[in-house]
Amino acid sequence: MNLQVVTTVPTETVEGYAVALNSEQGIRDLMKIKDRDFDSGKIFTLVPESKTAISKYVILSKTAKKLIKQYFPGELTLILKKNPTFHHFYYDHFDTIGIRIPDHPIFPKLLKENGALILTSANPKGGTPKSITGHLPSTIVDLTSKTPKILRQGNLIINL
Repeated sequence: MNLQVVTTVPTETVEGYAVALNSEQGIRDLMKIKDRDFDSGKIFTLVPESKTAISKYVILSKTAKKLIKQYFPGELTLILKKNPTFHHFYYDHFDTIGIRIPDHPIFPKLLKENGALILTSANPKGGTPKSITGHLPSTIVDLTSKTPKILRQGNLIINL
C-alpha cells in the first residue's frame, strides 16, 4: 500500500489516517483534512520504521527506553524531545514528537514499503475517533520533563 497520499488504516485502537513521512504533499493534505496548522498545538504522531530507528527522531531517556521495550508495538504514544539532528519540513516547527508503533498486523508491511509514517486518528477536528475494536485511542505519556505525565488514558494502563 503506497502511502504517498493520505490513507485510512486500521490500528489496534482506533481507525487512523496515515501518510509516508517522506510525502510532503500527503502531509500537507493531512493537515487540511484535520484542520491543523503549525500553530494548532497538536502534533501528528510519528511511526518510526522500527524500534531501533526511534533515536533518529527523538532523544531517548532511560524511562523512554524502558517503556518502548515493554509496550512497543502497542497502545502507547510517547511524547519526547525531538532529536536536534532530525530535520523535516513538518517536525522542524516543533520541539517534541509523539512516537508510536501500532500493534496491528498491517504495520510491518506498511513500514517496510513506505518507511516511517505520520499517523493520526481518522476523525474530523473535535470529532470522536472511529473505534475498530471497541478500544479507546492510545495512552499518551509525556516524557519531556523530569516527571512523566499521562496526557490521555487509553485502554493501556501503565505504572510510571
